[in-house]
Amino acid sequence: MNHRYLLSLFWYFVWFVALPGVIAWQAVEIFVRVRLFGFFEEFEFWHVLLLYALLAFLMYSIRDKLPFWKVKDKDHPFRTRRRLRDAKRLLQSVEKILAKNGKAVSKKGRAELEVAMSSLKKAIASGENDRLVEAMTGLGEKVDRHLAFAKKSASREYIESIGIAVLVAVLLRLFVVEAFKIPSESMVPTLMVGDHIFVSKYRYGLSLPFVHQRLVRFSDPKHGEVIVFIKPKSELSLPVEFEGDESDMAGTDFIKRIVGLPGDVVEMKRDILFINNKEIPRCLVGTSSYRTRLPFENKWRDGKAELWIEKHGEFQYTIAESLSGHKDSFGPITVPPDRVFVLGDNRDNSNDSRYWGTVPFDNIKGRAMFIWWSNRRPHGFQWDRVGTMIMGAPELTEVQQDKLAACPNMR
Repeated sequence: MNHRYLLSLFWYFVWFVALPGVIAWQAVEIFVRVRLFGFFEEFEFWHVLLLYALLAFLMYSIRDKLPFWKVKDKDHPFRTRRRLRDAKRLLQSVEKILAKNGKAVSKKGRAELEVAMSSLKKAIASGENDRLVEAMTGLGEKVDRHLAFAKKSASREYIESIGIAVLVAVLLRLFVVEAFKIPSESMVPTLMVGDHIFVSKYRYGLSLPFVHQRLVRFSDPKHGEVIVFIKPKSELSLPVEFEGDESDMAGTDFIKRIVGLPGDVVEMKRDILFINNKEIPRCLVGTSSYRTRLPFENKWRDGKAELWIEKHGEFQYTIAESLSGHKDSFGPITVPPDRVFVLGDNRDNSNDSRYWGTVPFDNIKGRAMFIWWSNRRPHGFQWDRVGTMIMGAPELTEVQQDKLAACPNMR
């Protein structure tokens, strides 16, 4: 790469990537703070992306007027590289059409096309702009004359490309990975309101979309895994705090942690979890702060809870319990076949299996992977949460690590 091209690449990044990106990010941040049009209620990735695309397009439309960025001359490195790339694509396209429809072309036409293609190959090898333009023009004329019947229109190529991209995206979402947004505080401190996560949908097998029927099972759920599932209809009588028109919420996507597998006897004694009459080891390491919405108000405040580390199966994870000192008990209950028992990590503020029953295997959409986007409440962004592995080891301070190390039941 020559000096001129590197300088052009730098200014290309400044004008068409960095500047539109910064402006889009800050604009959405302002829109959220002032609640512009009532549309920007939350800092969303899609808002930033759409605004960035619009700004980048506007900047590119006036590119010849931007300081330090002028590509009017035909020998500009960007024009040369683009022309060379277009020439290679044209050559590949003609070769593909001939391979598929060559028999429908006359001997004379094929000979003319091969001569034009040979000229273009030599022009590409030489790298001379004038020769490249002349060879591309010549091959284009031959294509229009002899391959017009097989040549796709620009609109058709765009439609096919978009169709393939949409199909791939849909298949990925249905069978491979899907994005979810955390709407409640039931998984605090592992997941906060405003976290956006990816979920592995093939972890446990492939399911038929919309009918909740698993075709192939790759692996079984394990103790301690965080899963996204479709909430089944309630099997149990709901307590007062979950009564109301929307208390059942059957068919809604939920996210919880598996604590009981088929055949397990699940019981809670004064907040302590027991599986098959064995206490699940845990250790108090301090307190946890999180943002919580005031009931019936659009206001947020800092909430606090006791922070515990619990060890279940092969996983250690954090759970939160109320500072009020209230202790809950539940069960015992035996988990039926092909079902799991789930709890929220925010044990005193979670609508989970204690209140409506167990989750069928076929209702499980997948296992939580990592956080890819996280909004701070009521506005802003949390960079430190991006990339956090949900099934990874708990992130603790040195003081909390010392307290954990001092717990004999966690060794």
